[in-house]
Amino acid sequence: MLRTRLIAGTTAGFVLSAVFATILIGVNLMETLVEPLRVDPDQPAPVTLRLPPTTLRVADDEGGIQLETIAPTIGRGQVVRDRITASIVRMYERSRRPPSAGVIIGLWFIYLLIAGMMTSYLRGFAPGRGALLRTQAGLLGLAAFLLILAKSFLLATDLSPFLIPLGALPLWASLFLERRTAFMMSVALAFLTASFVGFRLTAITVFLVTGVTAVAVFRDRKHSAGMMLAGALSGLAAAATLVASKMLFEGGMDVGGDLSRLLHSDIVAAAAGGALGGVIAFLFQGLAVLALGAVSRQRLVDLTDLDQPLLQRMAKEAPGSWEHSRAMANLAEAAAAAIGADSLLTRVGAYYHDLGKTVQPAYFVENLETSETSPHEELEPDVSADAIMAHVVEGTKILRKAGIPEPVVEFAYSHHGTSVIEYFWHKCLEQGNPKNRKESFFRYPGMRPRTKETAILMLVDSIEAAARTIDPPSKERFEEMVQRIIFVKLKQGQLDECGLTTVDLRVLATKLVDTLVSVHHKRIKYPWQDRKDKGEEELPIPGVATEKDIARERSETEADEEKRRAEAEASAGHDSHPEDR
Repeated sequence: MLRTRLIAGTTAGFVLSAVFATILIGVNLMETLVEPLRVDPDQPAPVTLRLPPTTLRVADDEGGIQLETIAPTIGRGQVVRDRITASIVRMYERSRRPPSAGVIIGLWFIYLLIAGMMTSYLRGFAPGRGALLRTQAGLLGLAAFLLILAKSFLLATDLSPFLIPLGALPLWASLFLERRTAFMMSVALAFLTASFVGFRLTAITVFLVTGVTAVAVFRDRKHSAGMMLAGALSGLAAAATLVASKMLFEGGMDVGGDLSRLLHSDIVAAAAGGALGGVIAFLFQGLAVLALGAVSRQRLVDLTDLDQPLLQRMAKEAPGSWEHSRAMANLAEAAAAAIGADSLLTRVGAYYHDLGKTVQPAYFVENLETSETSPHEELEPDVSADAIMAHVVEGTKILRKAGIPEPVVEFAYSHHGTSVIEYFWHKCLEQGNPKNRKESFFRYPGMRPRTKETAILMLVDSIEAAARTIDPPSKERFEEMVQRIIFVKLKQGQLDECGLTTVDLRVLATKLVDTLVSVHHKRIKYPWQDRKDKGEEELPIPGVATEKDIARERSETEADEEKRRAEAEASAGHDSHPEDR
């Protein structure tokens, strides 16, 4: 059985979420579980301690009592000199060491719920690539990695938590997956990161705005450098949100005083954190490629080089299939661009999807000469079906052995999905099905398309082949053929998991028809073709001429024409009557 990409079901999603929640519990509570990390006010602090807001009753100059809320931060290596702050530190450390069972269970449940919502969203609202086990494990793994770095930053420095580059992961999700998933990741990360600072409302709001703004601004996936601009703009939005949140939730903010603290300014940190997220997302794309099993644009560009050994092999051993793939690539790329899918990935997938036909090229009609006999004429229908289906398995093996990225390999084992080879199935039925074969014996052993790009290739594979049979090629006949193929694929359930909407299908149909009409437009015959059809003598074939020959002949021709014009004018003047002069 062909090995395809693993789908994460409900059980797998729960296991991933539980593991993620367990990891985050250890990350969040690490300093409370290790006694040497306890902060003693009389000793240099081993880690930074960020105290929660504490309300104090303070006597004013007039003897009255006022309430004052403080949230001091004890930097790593700092000794607490203030008596009140030292008392707060001691009480806080006693209250959280060791963490109670209620705290652990409560935090674990919250983390499990957030992670479970993430995996459920990916299964339900991004059922294509989002439902893959690699995608879900990759996203949770990247989130855990970034959160570990965030916690380490909070423990090692006394800088503002708003400096955490939260927008990096949503930008990666937007670049390699799709924007809806990126928005979901922004919301989840905002709450997860805020858990490290006591779920403060201001922190949640700022973190949320940072991620969402970055995703909203970044739209052009073809130019990943745009992530840096998106990050910078998200930082500005976060800084403005911070000021608004402070005024709304905490009764006000001294903007000037905050900015005067420079490196310790919350406003500066919010702006810098957004920009830093964009820079990190751009510079460390390879990390996301590795975690998500994606493929970079540079790698895709390299794979389009027609000197690539696998493409050279196909052009040599299965030339008809190679020309079919090249024609498909043009159609599929234009169709993908029309609906905003990854057109470059689709082109690359079209180049490589039929590589398995190089193993037994003679079993495919496009590789036969006009006078050659198809080997299927001497084979039983089920044997012929096995030979045809083998190109899916063999192509997948060849591509994986050559180290081709899995998103490209996916085109090889999904371009026929689980559809039936109808020609040989019907031929088997016409013969009375002597072996009592079931329909499953004639189904491809692949996976139904799970992305828009692979679904486009499935449609184009059938449409390009059928277009060759349309005679005469007219727009109406192309429309009928394209609509029928799309309807059949829908009826067979082959497009159920790919994420294509009815709007996408309408746009695809229109674009494919227009492209086919342009490719198969009517051309006028050359004169030599007309004379040959009529049995007349062929016209002479032009000979060789250099650039100098052409220039000399044109100069001589122009001189002859000028001479004839002068002679004609002289003759006209000589023949005129004297009285007319």
